[in-house]
Amino acid sequence: MKLHLFIFILLASVACTFAQSHRNTGSYNRIGLQGKILLTAIDSDNLDIDGSEGFQGGFTTRGRLYNNWGIVYGIDFISANVSVQGAGASQAIDNQIDYNFIGAQLNFLVSYNIIGQNLALDFGPALLVNGKMNLKDDGQADTRIAGFSSLTGNDLEEISKINPFAVIGLTGGFENVRLMVQYQYGVTNILNGLNKQDLELIDSEARDFKGTASFISAGVVFYL
Repeated sequence: MKLHLFIFILLASVACTFAQSHRNTGSYNRIGLQGKILLTAIDSDNLDIDGSEGFQGGFTTRGRLYNNWGIVYGIDFISANVSVQGAGASQAIDNQIDYNFIGAQLNFLVSYNIIGQNLALDFGPALLVNGKMNLKDDGQADTRIAGFSSLTGNDLEEISKINPFAVIGLTGGFENVRLMVQYQYGVTNILNGLNKQDLELIDSEARDFKGTASFISAGVVFYL
């Protein structure tokens, strides 16, 4: 995990250096700092998972390629929160097991300027390197997962660590300050890491986990 984060930070540093070297060449190429509210969702037939608010923020660079086309690339820190339905003592008890996972996301997007430098459509790939899903409350480690006889909250932490996403979003505003909204769709199974933990030895139904992650984010970017 530390090696992956180091590589991401190194790539981001190279990107920022490249952008700085082109700021005075007559092309629009700006480094920015961005912060966004992040809503996470994981769609799964195996688990009842709800998303909640998290945070996304980091460095971004917006550069011009040709006419109305440009590129947007950078690196973000992500802190995402989800809740898995636990098995309550009765149907009247809502027993949510809360998790958090953090990671670094590298993105490289194509941008089309709809209205000059004031409104742009951004789309392309992003790669998230994340840690495990950590229980927010260690007291829920032994809470049984809804739909399983023996699986508990502590058994669901080891999700997949490398997850690519397809991204589309809008960025609008002025040269130095812009608002943005993005939707990200995971193209791989973020729960596949659970399939490598031999969880069927704990619960015979704990197999073939599948989950598609998605992010909706909105925030602001300040260009230097």
